[in-house]
Amino acid sequence: MYWLRLLVLSLVIVVAASCSSQASVQHETTDTIHLVPEGFEGKLIVIYNVEGAPKLKKEKGFTVIPYDQDGTYLTSTEDMEYGAVTDEFYYVDQKDKRTPIETNCTYLFSNSGITIADRRLLYNAFYLTQSHCSDDFHGKGPENASNRNITGSVEEKLKEEGLLE
Repeated sequence: MYWLRLLVLSLVIVVAASCSSQASVQHETTDTIHLVPEGFEGKLIVIYNVEGAPKLKKEKGFTVIPYDQDGTYLTSTEDMEYGAVTDEFYYVDQKDKRTPIETNCTYLFSNSGITIADRRLLYNAFYLTQSHCSDDFHGKGPENASNRNITGSVEEKLKEEGLLE
């Protein structure tokens, strides 16, 4: 009988411990604001851990990515935010006025990276459309294969910046 009580007590302790540890697990979110040049349509690419590039800034708890006219941004911030995607997209005009972009006009590619001279550069990419906004686009992305080649676009940008030969 003693062993049975000990077994039941042990099970209760294990279950209680697992429940309390699950309750303390926090769900991570990406919390990123994407500032896109007004009228832009195409690939948005952020390359992280680029030596000498500016660090990303925060705005009300969100990381802010101010894309260049070509839809890219290089940052010395070492890594991207991970978790449930809570990103916000805005077109920005010449007076810095922001116009929200609907989520169904964006498609998120898989995150990846490239190593250059023992330095790991991570990148994430989106495709932004104005003409094909739909739940189907948001889920499947652009149909044209050349619009899906993120690695080629990253390598092209790094060559342009003199970071890759």
